Amino acid sequence: ENAERLARAETFAAAIGATPTQVALAWVLAQPFPVHALIGPETVDELRSSVEALSIELSSRDVAWLDLQDVTP
Repeated sequence: ENAERLARAETFAAAIGATPTQVALAWVLAQPFPVHALIGPETVDELRSSVEALSIELSSRDVAWLDLQDVTP
């Protein structure tokens, strides 16, 4: 299942011009419960990339698709 999740994150990221890591972070932040995403950037560029994930808005269908539910993004 994790390999499929990665494949979907890569597909989604390519479609919106983002990285799979940014999509994963956006997915975490889009959960319906209170969540605080912990990141561990080693460089300023990695930090900037993580911050850019905040601009990715996932619909409930996007979140479900990334979570391997049978819906299209």
